[in-house]
Amino acid sequence: MLTRNGWIIMNCRYAGKNYVKINWTQDEMDGTGMKEEAVTSKMKKIRKQKQMTLKDMSLMTGFSISFLSQMERGISPVTLTSLKKISNALGTPVRDLFMEEDEDINEYVHRDNDVQLQGLQRNYKKFTVLSGHFDQRKMEIFHLVMEPNFMDYEESSHDGEEFYYILKGKARFVIEGREYTIGEGETIHFPSTKKHYMQNPESMELEMLCVLSPVIF
Repeated sequence: MLTRNGWIIMNCRYAGKNYVKINWTQDEMDGTGMKEEAVTSKMKKIRKQKQMTLKDMSLMTGFSISFLSQMERGISPVTLTSLKKISNALGTPVRDLFMEEDEDINEYVHRDNDVQLQGLQRNYKKFTVLSGHFDQRKMEIFHLVMEPNFMDYEESSHDGEEFYYILKGKARFVIEGREYTIGEGETIHFPSTKKHYMQNPESMELEMLCVLSPVIF
């Protein structure tokens, strides 16, 4: 669960897929803050500012016009994959969709009380963004904690690269069918275009630093 500016953002399952569900803290519901459809409304606002039609968005994302329209109205659930495709089409980082209008776009320093994105990635007990936030950023940096004996990690491939440094525990990576096991103080760095997945085969938490590209949030 991610709590930011009165939002509670949770990862849910719908028809076998992960999607982002946005709830609200009591302060946000009681006050004059953003309405429930804030994120999808912001997508629509950015689209109109860029003078893009739903047809333009459909051609750029591969999603149907009806799905995009329902998404902007908060009717259709939004998967993390679709959220990334839409933000790419808008030329806007995913993180910006969750920011208040008056927040400073340049954030160079990470504080201990910064946002943790538990729930946006079901594979991790803890998922914390350590990256700065500024224009033309090329990579993401995360602090990750995976539950003991976590084996249910789906295989994926995408553009970019991934680097992991093991802080505690032992990780098993399977890349193009070949298995690599690394422990505390060891690293792995590979092209994300190769099919890969990760597991925690140990009875203790797996703690890692991760650096990857391209930018997600």
